[in-house]
Amino acid sequence: MAKFEFSTGALAPMLNSALAAGFEEHSQSQDAPAYHKQRLNWTLQNAEEKLIAALTADLLWDWLYIDELWVDDSCRGQGMGQQLMQQAEDYARDKGLSGLWLWTQSWQAPAFYKRLGFSEFTRFDNFPTGHSRIGLRKAIAKD
Repeated sequence: MAKFEFSTGALAPMLNSALAAGFEEHSQSQDAPAYHKQRLNWTLQNAEEKLIAALTADLLWDWLYIDELWVDDSCRGQGMGQQLMQQAEDYARDKGLSGLWLWTQSWQAPAFYKRLGFSEFTRFDNFPTGHSRIGLRKAIAKD
């Protein structure tokens, strides 16, 4: 008889491997494209080699997911975030990707991303209560 178990934290390695294999088997049976995720990072350090800005992203299929964009408070307003986003977009364009996408919170930077040409594709209101989680994307025109 099947037995339900509840746990917190990461799955045990053996369970995680079985889960990944199950997803892969199902995807293959549906002729889904292969799942290969690659982590990409752009960082900016000052003269003292202190991290002052960073962008992390995941390349999955033909879209670049912007995971984190951070600029140190002392460096905000100097265009570093925009420059990092431009580098990610240039990378996506050079690789022939379809576009970039990301999540942001209503208190973070939706206006910043919209100024960069991103458009909202979904909104999860009251997440957390009184705020929204916003999905934004930017397609890259193919030459």
